Amino acid sequence: MVLSALAGLSPVGGVLAQSVPLPTGQELQWSSAAQRVGAFKPRPWSSRGKNVTIAVIDTGLRRDHIDFTGAIVGGFNAFTNQTGVGAVNDTVGHGTHVTSLAAARANGVGIVGTASAANILPIQVFQGSTTSELNVARGINYATSQKAFVMNLSLGSSSMSPTIRTALQGAQQAGLLMVIAAGNEGQANPAWPARHASEAWAKGQIIAVGAVDANNVIANFSNRAGDAMNFYLVAPGVNLIGAFPTATNAYAYMSGTSMAAPVVAGAAAVVKSAWPYLTAPKVAEILFVTATDLGAKGIDPIYGRGLLNLEKALLPVGTVSTVSSAGTTPLALAPSTSGAVTIGAKSLAAGQGAFEGVVFDAFGRDFNYDFAAQSRDVRPDAVSVLAGNLTNRMQKTVAKVTSLRGTLSLVAGPTTDGGDNLSGGLHFEGNDGQSWALSLGQASPILGTALKPGSAPAARLMGFADYSALFEGNAASVAGQTYLNDTLVVTFGARLQANQHNQRGLNWAPQATSQAASFEAGISQNFERISFGATIAAIQEEQGRLGDVSRDLFALKGQARTVSFQGDMAYELAPKTSLSARFTYATTAGQEGSAASLIADMTTSEATAFAIGLAQQDLFSQGDQLDLAFGTPLTSKSGAMNLFLATGADPETGAPIMTRRSIHLASKTPEQRFEAVYTRALGDDSALAFALLSRTDADGIAGKDDQAIMVRYQSSF
Repeated sequence: MVLSALAGLSPVGGVLAQSVPLPTGQELQWSSAAQRVGAFKPRPWSSRGKNVTIAVIDTGLRRDHIDFTGAIVGGFNAFTNQTGVGAVNDTVGHGTHVTSLAAARANGVGIVGTASAANILPIQVFQGSTTSELNVARGINYATSQKAFVMNLSLGSSSMSPTIRTALQGAQQAGLLMVIAAGNEGQANPAWPARHASEAWAKGQIIAVGAVDANNVIANFSNRAGDAMNFYLVAPGVNLIGAFPTATNAYAYMSGTSMAAPVVAGAAAVVKSAWPYLTAPKVAEILFVTATDLGAKGIDPIYGRGLLNLEKALLPVGTVSTVSSAGTTPLALAPSTSGAVTIGAKSLAAGQGAFEGVVFDAFGRDFNYDFAAQSRDVRPDAVSVLAGNLTNRMQKTVAKVTSLRGTLSLVAGPTTDGGDNLSGGLHFEGNDGQSWALSLGQASPILGTALKPGSAPAARLMGFADYSALFEGNAASVAGQTYLNDTLVVTFGARLQANQHNQRGLNWAPQATSQAASFEAGISQNFERISFGATIAAIQEEQGRLGDVSRDLFALKGQARTVSFQGDMAYELAPKTSLSARFTYATTAGQEGSAASLIADMTTSEATAFAIGLAQQDLFSQGDQLDLAFGTPLTSKSGAMNLFLATGADPETGAPIMTRRSIHLASKTPEQRFEAVYTRALGDDSALAFALLSRTDADGIAGKDDQAIMVRYQSSF
């Protein structure tokens, strides 16, 4: 039988011999095939086929051509049986042109091949335009013995050769990927040996390649996909510039499926170099499923799987999964959220790459991924904080009922989270010193309030310095207060907060809270001008820890249990002026991560907060009040989040490389907060408030400053 190396090759331009290197800039312009399939995009360009060998079984190679410098790793001549670089020579031009389209160097001259860093193994099986099947088989067998991963065969025949089939079967069993030109007869099916692609023994390791023109229309000379359509790709194959052997810097235009095949072979080398553990069937399938669909929708007998798309081939395919101690699970799309207690430490760790790992696609390929993207900071900014504070300062008493035992007040107003829903509560103040309160979506008039020394007012901006920061504005509370004697007061109560996601606050920032409950008890002693108090609280959070919403990738097992101790002091500087101080210490028990979580465990952690407040009543008019406060919100001081995540893949097996990392939760730059609020009643039904808030290193994130000024007028009708 007769095999044709040119496979209907039709030169459409003269040889572009040059005596000097090509000008800078033309290299990319002349590399239209590689450019059209996406070889110059960031991901393919970072791989370029490095450490992968492409065996080009063809007419030989112009070994000293400038576009092959440093690329050739051997050679074989099927006629002389000689091996080594010096064994091959190309007097026809076909092999040199084909090789350059696959792997021409990116050296500033000539063209750039699809895999411009791949190794080239030239195998000469032609001395003219035709050869014998025995020579082709010998070339295939040599490529197999040298363990070249990709084999390019830009040759074809109208009849099947058992000798070549046997050689291809040996290559298949050795794990090689064979890329074969479909032929240039304009037939409905590929020529042989490309047509073997559809046979069961090939096991997806043969890719038949057709040619398209500059408009991605099948070339009139190209054999169609036909019965090999499941294993058929098209690539640019018309009017392509490639290296030519007439000089060390010569180039020529050529067309044919012979030119399209090496573009695909180079793409296969690029994919392999990015993930060395991929097998030939997987590399081929990746190229098939990521091809750009052409012609009839889906796989069709003209374009087969479609146009080679190397850029897409190097992006994740199918379901993307994470790997943890529980094994492989789909990448969770719902992000966890970070509360202000630990967000500073986590942000610092994220900036240092502590959350960087890898995810795996459906082919087991690892892709770099920063898991910090799944932990979103949704803490309120200064505008939201001020809105909540002013809501609490300007609650409206809509009804009062007075009896011999005391006064019951009904309080209503907008929610502190800035939503449209109304909130409020009941507050009973007994004449005997006993009182109780029920609140929903508002601050409790009993729990968390500052001490009132003598005749001076109680500070009203101390709430940020205690455990109540773990509860958002949608929390409900019940509390009671009783006097054991004229100066000794006992307070007790509980808070409950439900899960809440995807709500929106005043500044249109997404809100998210976890389910939490607390049981609190406190005692205070009032003297003539000074008061002291102590409070202990037991807090339990579901699906969260210290205000974080821990879900999916960062989910924790069981409940987060926190015990908080709070100390208060208030001093009467003058009859209408008070100075207050608050210090809070909280400790949270350790937890294990859930089965599919990236968190192995959380150690016992500690957090502290403090605030100093000044309150002045009747500053400008009867009943007004100015509050100033400075301090640090509840901030993590110790503890660690221990991660166990995949950070890479074994280059030989693809098995995940698992790494343990410890993220210290102590904040390096605790937030410093200054706040001022002035409120004044303008009548029975209206009030005016001015507020200012400045946060340095907001939420414990170094350099994050947050300031806001707000004026609110409120009137009832």
